[in-house]
Amino acid sequence: MPKAIPRILVIETGKTCAKMLEQCGFEIVLAHRLSSGLQKINGRGFDLILVELSLPDTQGIETFARLHKQVSQTSIVVLGDADDEKLAARTIRMGAQDYLLKSQLNGPLLASTIGKAIDRQLGQRVHGYEGFLLQALMDNIPDSIYFKDLRSRFLMISRAKARKHGLTDPAEARSKTDADYFTEPHARQALADEQEILRSGKPIEDLEEVETWPDGSETWVSTTKMPLRNQSGQIVGTFGISRDITKRKRAEQALAERTRQLQAKNRQIEDELKMARELQLAMLPQKFPTISGGKPGQESTLRFFTFFYPSGAVSGDFFDVIALSPTSVGVFICDVMGHDVRAALVTAMMRSLVEDLSTTATDPGHLLSLINQALFSVFQQAGSTMFATAFYLVADLSAGQLHYASAAHPDPMQLSRYEGKVETLGAGPDGRKGPALGLFKEATFPTCRHKIEPGDVIMLFTDGMIEAGGNDHEIFGREHLTAALHKHAGLPTKRMLSGVLSEIRKFSGRKKFDDDICLVGMEVKPLESD
Repeated sequence: MPKAIPRILVIETGKTCAKMLEQCGFEIVLAHRLSSGLQKINGRGFDLILVELSLPDTQGIETFARLHKQVSQTSIVVLGDADDEKLAARTIRMGAQDYLLKSQLNGPLLASTIGKAIDRQLGQRVHGYEGFLLQALMDNIPDSIYFKDLRSRFLMISRAKARKHGLTDPAEARSKTDADYFTEPHARQALADEQEILRSGKPIEDLEEVETWPDGSETWVSTTKMPLRNQSGQIVGTFGISRDITKRKRAEQALAERTRQLQAKNRQIEDELKMARELQLAMLPQKFPTISGGKPGQESTLRFFTFFYPSGAVSGDFFDVIALSPTSVGVFICDVMGHDVRAALVTAMMRSLVEDLSTTATDPGHLLSLINQALFSVFQQAGSTMFATAFYLVADLSAGQLHYASAAHPDPMQLSRYEGKVETLGAGPDGRKGPALGLFKEATFPTCRHKIEPGDVIMLFTDGMIEAGGNDHEIFGREHLTAALHKHAGLPTKRMLSGVLSEIRKFSGRKKFDDDICLVGMEVKPLESD
């Protein structure tokens, strides 16, 4: 930024001084009469006024008196025609910065005199303003400012600090100490801090401290304390500024307490979810029934392989395997909307309903209808919109038949190892399925039939398997699932199903599944002869 050029108002009868100052680099405004000069002063800021005492409209000391009355804060240098010491002394006593003889002027002398006069006036103005500026600061700043001597006695405090201590006049604090206003522990600590500053000469900056008051109340301040040095650099006391941060600290404390409460609540929720997960896993079958054609001691003709991977703490997926007779078994799988505690609670309801109703409702479609009516009533009473997809399959080995019904659930897959064929257990000849459970009170669920033979593997699953997404936004889908079954069909059933899950992980590019995964495999072994 370029240095400001001094602006000079020259009031003289000719142009001599004006030209000299222009040649020396000053910005000049010229007037030939005092009246016109006074008019030019209005609205203009001048660093100095050079005035000749003898002007067409005024003479002598009257010229200076009239000018000085209007611009008492501006430096004035007087030009005289005569070497009159009394006149010179009188003008300087009245406030002139200097008195020059027109007959002795030259450019360098005039420029030097003008520069010195401007500097003197600026110095005088700053010196005169120092006390005013300090007092303005001490009277108006909302922070507490204080100056103390070597014994930590107050020399001066701001008006805000005076109000804080209940004083009507800041001067009332002189010679007092913190012990006169605070509790003894706080005053003692403040004194120790200040004595350390006096000893080391090092300031304390941005110290957040609590102030304890005689009435038991507490306030918080952010404090900076500095050593107070005289012109020789000797430490003669301390001074500092404290900003009240009580509102902020109380807000921080309230936030910290709220955070602590939330953390405790979250830990409680996590513990409850952990327990809910453990209970949900405990509801799943821990062992499977032996279906051996009614011959005691014979190895089960049906073998079951299950895989259960919740995507969250609890799952909306559920399965159950129920022995219906020595030669038949029911396999139930469902997927309740959501992955939260509500969904887990509904799966618990489903388990109870399946185990209670499966012994009397031998037809899969009838069982789903009864479960649907029960869920519909519960959801309606709770005012909650929820639903569940489900598939119930009855394997009757004596008849070599599968009986099944679907409530909008993904169709299971049937692998015939002897034929090397993969089929879908879909809807019946009319192509109909029942709707999701819990949506319509009078919904119906058609029962379908399909043959089952030794060596067959039935794979029931929830939609997390076929809806797994890949990196290019493609879903795994039934086509990829069929291909995965064909690819691993030569492996033992458990390894085959594990291989299918590995194909899904490879497709998605992630080790963990985005959705709940529930997979139930049922393998039919050849029946033993007598």
